[in-house]
Amino acid sequence: MPKASGQARGLSKLQRWIPPFLLSIITAITYWPSLHYPFQFDDIANIQKHFNIRHHTLSKMFLSGSRWISYWMNSIHYSIGKFDPFSYRVGSLLIHTTNGILLFFVLLFAMLHSKGNSFFKRNALFIATVTSMLFLLHPVQTQTVSYVIQGQLEGLACMAILAMTLTFLHLAYARTMLKKVLLTVTLFCLAVLACGTKEIAIISPLLLLLIDWFFVAHGSWESLKKRWWIHLSVLTVILGIYLWFLKPTFFTEILSMSKEVKNNIGNVITADPKAKISTWSFFISQFKVILHYIWMFIWPFNISVEYDWVLARSFFAPDCLLPLLALITIGLTIFRVFYTHRTHVICFGALWFFLCIAPRSSIIPSPELLVDYKTYTASIGWLLILACALIKLIEYAVGYIQKERTPQQMRQTRMIMTSLLVLPLSISTWQRNHVWSCGTKFWMNVIKNAPGKARAYNNYAVELSQNYKQYEDAVPYFKKATQMDGSYPDPWNNLAVCYSHLNHLDQAIDSLKQGLRINPYYPEGYNNLASFYLRKKEYDKVEKCLNTALKLRPHYGKAYFNMGRMHAEQNNNEQALDCFKKACTIADLDNEFGYKTYATAAFRQKKFPDAIWAFSKAIECNPHDTETMFSLANAYYLSKQYDQSVNTYKHILAMRPDDIRVWYNLGESYLMQANFQEALHCFNRIEPQWEKLPQVRIRLAHCYEKLGNAPASYKELQTLTKAPKVAANLRNQAQQLMSQLEQHYGPQATLTA
Repeated sequence: MPKASGQARGLSKLQRWIPPFLLSIITAITYWPSLHYPFQFDDIANIQKHFNIRHHTLSKMFLSGSRWISYWMNSIHYSIGKFDPFSYRVGSLLIHTTNGILLFFVLLFAMLHSKGNSFFKRNALFIATVTSMLFLLHPVQTQTVSYVIQGQLEGLACMAILAMTLTFLHLAYARTMLKKVLLTVTLFCLAVLACGTKEIAIISPLLLLLIDWFFVAHGSWESLKKRWWIHLSVLTVILGIYLWFLKPTFFTEILSMSKEVKNNIGNVITADPKAKISTWSFFISQFKVILHYIWMFIWPFNISVEYDWVLARSFFAPDCLLPLLALITIGLTIFRVFYTHRTHVICFGALWFFLCIAPRSSIIPSPELLVDYKTYTASIGWLLILACALIKLIEYAVGYIQKERTPQQMRQTRMIMTSLLVLPLSISTWQRNHVWSCGTKFWMNVIKNAPGKARAYNNYAVELSQNYKQYEDAVPYFKKATQMDGSYPDPWNNLAVCYSHLNHLDQAIDSLKQGLRINPYYPEGYNNLASFYLRKKEYDKVEKCLNTALKLRPHYGKAYFNMGRMHAEQNNNEQALDCFKKACTIADLDNEFGYKTYATAAFRQKKFPDAIWAFSKAIECNPHDTETMFSLANAYYLSKQYDQSVNTYKHILAMRPDDIRVWYNLGESYLMQANFQEALHCFNRIEPQWEKLPQVRIRLAHCYEKLGNAPASYKELQTLTKAPKVAANLRNQAQQLMSQLEQHYGPQATLTA
């Protein structure tokens, strides 16, 4: 095995840990404002609308698919804060920061073990720091970090690859058998886990081979062959697991170039919207995409979450041929450098980039022609090249300016000049990340950068209508989306919802029918159509639409809710209650709204145990909702669970100490427990405002009588009878009680208390 260099052993722990620590702090500060941003784009579908997120456990998910770790992690986030984005975004940021730290140590180790006394070895710490800084703070990375689901998938895949790389480097330079055994076991465990992150992890065996060639074998075939069993074993494990997950047919379709995929609705990249995306057309269109991926890390000012690029029409089309010539030029340059220096770090960076980007930008067709987050792991190689170029430029500038300075002074000046890059990088990343702060900013940015994408207009209008109730403003955007893509049903469905809010019910129904003609398998469409028919009292059509919606999506809570509304309007209260129950127990309306709806219906039907359960679940969703707590306490009272009602009323009073309704009901609970002293205390708290609840005088009189103070009881009743604005029935009740006191206690009842 190779031996560690003296320089590798010469760096102190402080030198090794300060740069990644500071970069982690800066990264956290830069992304901190975004941690409360709402979910955007596919995060809504993959997190908020992913029903099974409630039920995933480690035992169920372990090795269940090629992305099982991300799904399991989301179930953990769900258990922490349901659908509050904060936990998910913190998790994504932690993954990104961890990757930056891992990258620092991988590069530091690799550079310190590069061949000879080269520029790269002399500047190992500097190169690792600057590359990690670019990786952590480059604005292009915001798409991966803030796109939560991709932050997990791409981030976890990158983490697994970097962890495997660092483990392999330490294994290659390990000297003791114990250390070798432990690192080998760790490497294979990481390989297994890598296969549960995202499919890009399949490239990891080639990346380990790349690392070995450049930083362990140092370009020697003889040295490389000593570790053939490690590379072959890792390849076997990873390829075997992916054959199991993806099935052999996936690989045969890819290698035979016969795989085809459909366009995403609203995101057509073919000339004919109904045409499929072939392997060849996708392949020849990726040359321009790869150039874009390279350029955006140099000039990130026109990046976008989506682009309205389309497939190249032929191999000889300018958008295919010219980028291909540029890539051939780059490839020949890399080959020339490699031919003269087989372990040149620049060649390593370039090969890392192209190896990582190849599965996404070659013969595996996708309905997404280009997406910037796909460069996350690949960017390491390109950012390494940029960092080296930047350091070389700074080294030249410092040497030119400080010819008479000592080497230490030159290093300090160089570090200061590099540190100045942190501020513009952080600011540009913060600004770019602000696009994710709300849906209108997000989709307007896409419209600006991709004006040919129908999905952008539809989703921008959704934000206007759903979150800002700007229905009239949303209508033109929906109409534009329908004109841009006649096969896109979503804008028709959303246009219908806008028309319904504008009280154009017939137009709403016509628009929704148009959307369902395009896509008859859209449960939201049938549910919305049912809600329109419900307003017209056409119950047969309502039921038919909702049954269709539930066949398409059995866990569709809103469909159960509307079914409950339909039964309630027809006074089928038992059926209505059953539907409201299903909406929040077996379906996805298990939120505050769903639980409160079920609880209220159960309360009205005097099904108090059901009401108690549902009100309790609603409070779990919103612990500060005192009105729901009040309803829960009333349900406890009516079900004769007086201890529970007392505790709940007290809990409300801790937050609303002046609410006379709560004091009154708490007093009633104490009365039912025959605790007249506490009841008297509660009713006395209301006495200054007794005109709002005049019956409190009756309760005060009752408490005084039970406590043996008949005169005080008589006085309370007398005060009630003399009040000018008291209802006649309450005055009559007070007079009857006064007569009963006189009969029972005689003249003593009328004495001054």
